[in-house]
Amino acid sequence: MKRCPHQYKLLDALLLRATPPPEPAAAETGVQVASPADCPVHRGLHTSQIKYTDTQREIQPQWGRAEPAAAERGRCCGRNKRRFELPTLRGVTSTSNGRWFLVYLNTCSVSHQPGERRRDERDRVSLSPEEANQFLSRHRRANQVFEETKQGHLERECVEERCTKEEAREVFENDPETDYFYPKYLACVESFGDSEKKKQDLVTCVHNIPDQCSPSPCNARGTVRCEDKKGDFLCHCFTGWTGARCEKDVDECSKRNGGCDHECNNTMGSYRCSCHQGYMLVGRHMCNDVDECEDPGVCGTARCENKEASYDCLCDVGYVYDNETKSCVDVDECEAGVCAEECLNTPGSFRCFCDGRQGMKLGQDLRSCKPITPCMSPSLKRNSRSLYLGRMFSGVPVVRLRFRRKIHTGFSAEFDFRTYDREGVIFFAGGHLNSSWIVLAMHHGKLELQLKYGAVSRVTSSGPIVNDGQWRKISVEEQGRSLVIKIDREAVMKIAVNGDLFTLKKGMHELNLTVGGVPFREDGLVNQMNPRLDGCMKEWRWLTGEDTSIQETIRSNDNMQCFSTEDPGAYYPGTGFALFNISYETQNLSIQLTLRPTSAIGVLFALVHQDRVPLSIALADYHPTTDEWRDFVLVSVGDVIIASSPAPLCDGESHEIQVTISGNQTLLLIDGQAGRSEEAEVPTDLLSQSSTFLGGLPDVSLVSTLVSASYSGCMEVSVNGRPLDLDQAIHKHNDIRSHSCPLLDSHQ
Repeated sequence: MKRCPHQYKLLDALLLRATPPPEPAAAETGVQVASPADCPVHRGLHTSQIKYTDTQREIQPQWGRAEPAAAERGRCCGRNKRRFELPTLRGVTSTSNGRWFLVYLNTCSVSHQPGERRRDERDRVSLSPEEANQFLSRHRRANQVFEETKQGHLERECVEERCTKEEAREVFENDPETDYFYPKYLACVESFGDSEKKKQDLVTCVHNIPDQCSPSPCNARGTVRCEDKKGDFLCHCFTGWTGARCEKDVDECSKRNGGCDHECNNTMGSYRCSCHQGYMLVGRHMCNDVDECEDPGVCGTARCENKEASYDCLCDVGYVYDNETKSCVDVDECEAGVCAEECLNTPGSFRCFCDGRQGMKLGQDLRSCKPITPCMSPSLKRNSRSLYLGRMFSGVPVVRLRFRRKIHTGFSAEFDFRTYDREGVIFFAGGHLNSSWIVLAMHHGKLELQLKYGAVSRVTSSGPIVNDGQWRKISVEEQGRSLVIKIDREAVMKIAVNGDLFTLKKGMHELNLTVGGVPFREDGLVNQMNPRLDGCMKEWRWLTGEDTSIQETIRSNDNMQCFSTEDPGAYYPGTGFALFNISYETQNLSIQLTLRPTSAIGVLFALVHQDRVPLSIALADYHPTTDEWRDFVLVSVGDVIIASSPAPLCDGESHEIQVTISGNQTLLLIDGQAGRSEEAEVPTDLLSQSSTFLGGLPDVSLVSTLVSASYSGCMEVSVNGRPLDLDQAIHKHNDIRSHSCPLLDSHQ
């Protein structure tokens, strides 16, 4: 069998990166490499230039010279030529991945006879740099160091010529690979060996036979590499794959859950750990809790609290979290009926109110209502044989009498009288407005007599001050043509008259008598005055006789009776109120109250505009701002407290409360001691439009102010230095007494 004299070997020699390899040593003289023309089969395989590229450096190959090995002497490379084969280093090159390769050529060397012409000079073949680079860039077919050598022998033995099985055995040097190769080799020869055009196909076919991994029988997705095993193959699998061809997935989750803390998800050739909601994967296997609260917007305006695998958005008491708006929304507790009576929803809370006008107050659970109980007991004992003159606030008389006589007699009246009031009508006697009449009244604390006889009108006032609360016997009597008025049987006035108080009708002498008022409009009086009189009368005798019918009426009606003992001052029984129309022109307001309460709860003073209460001064047993249960004086605007002070006033003594408002400053003094004031502005624009209420409130909403109960006890009120006389009120409950207050039991 012929051998190619130009066999080459490509050796994977060195991996060099920093320094270039050494240049090949120059060949010795004396032996010349045979020209490629002498080896026609491999013509073109010799190189005239081999490059090593590193920066701008280029290595030129040398034609080598060496002494033939003894075993090789005598072998012929061509006709009449002795030759030997010796691998000679011809150059150095590198691949794209930076690996250096040494290129060796098995060359045929010849010796020349003296005088014989050298053919190498004329037959020397040169290759272009591109062809040389193409030659140097051939890829290795396997990872074995001498794989390219094997392929070179295979081409020489079985491609250039047909080989026998024994010759193939010389190439593979083992039986399994030879047994595998040779039948397939014969098939390649049968398919491509007869045609010169199919020469390259034959080369490809034969070269691919020895490699069990070309094409690879392994599953490409699961295989790292295929290893040729001399007639067999070995698939090296990626982690996560198994099987002879790396075609089977390994279920890592089946063993210890794949090492995952939570969920293990098997995938083709691998697996993936995942975590439950609220956890995040750390590394490949560990699940750590996610602190969602690190995101400042996760709860919006609510407070975020992290917890294992989750988080909570928290709101203050009285609020609930809204997931849509990410905010805390006020809970309307009133919709749940938390209060026994009236409920006011407030931001984050609620407030219950009880109708104090019905005698109820808030319980200590702040939801229920219970009756208001007095802290002191006033002496409400009454004298059934006395007549209270101020029972009717309208000013109409409390008693009306008509006397008819067949025989004309003079007028006379005698009674015991007590009052603290400075002004008002005691009684009227006479016919009618346009006839003769007299009016006995109080004016500036003294007795005053107004009379009209025909066209003559007259007013006379004389005598001592009688509005000191002492009982006095007063008498009025016609004596001839004069009227004589006596106090404690001493004459204080004597007035000449010309006429008769009786009127003759159908043969009868008639006289009308009213007590506590006049039978006509008050503007009909000779001297204008307020006819309302808070006074008491007893032991009366009209026209020298006692009217038993009056006694029976008074005995059956307590409200017509006087208190047995009284002190000066207005009395508020815990029902009703007094209404004034006061003009507040300035922004400054001063209110002074002198009081002796019999209950620790009640409205003392209030300004009301429509359904609002711009200002209130009240007694209370609970402070909603400080959540204290004790007696307080509260000054409030609506339901907002602007001044307050603890005040145990229910001790039977008289106390003074002074409230001064100037702009947004409120000063509260109780018996000279300052209370606590808050920075809050009173709506002074509403003051001029408000009505003034004493002792209670009208029918406004319970939630419009903190206290709605009516005051119980004695009280005198001054506004901006002006005393308020309840007789001057626009309206007053009939049970409120303007100038007389019963004594407390402890002071009797």
